Amino acid sequence: MADTPRSRPVTVDGQELVAVSAEDFARLLASRRQLGGQSARIRVLLANVEELHRALDDVDTALAEVGAVHDCAGDGCAVCAAIDGVLERVRVARGRGGGGQRRR
Repeated sequence: MADTPRSRPVTVDGQELVAVSAEDFARLLASRRQLGGQSARIRVLLANVEELHRALDDVDTALAEVGAVHDCAGDGCAVCAAIDGVLERVRVARGRGGGGQRRR
């Protein structure tokens, strides 16, 4: 990280202010712009994650509806194991935890 800006407290019209050099002020503005850009990217990523969660909920619902038709070998079914693994990662990522299995 760059050097910490050196500031000097000053009082103008009875109001306390902080004076920094023009160079430090320019660095502070650049940091602010970078943070604003990062915040915008994070908001877009969050919207994408929320959309993905909704899509996975729809997949979970659809799988539950066709679960009775799915003829699997029980605990040894590779399809069910893969789906359960994905759904568990989504549950953990959402903070729900819970180790429940997909409805069959």
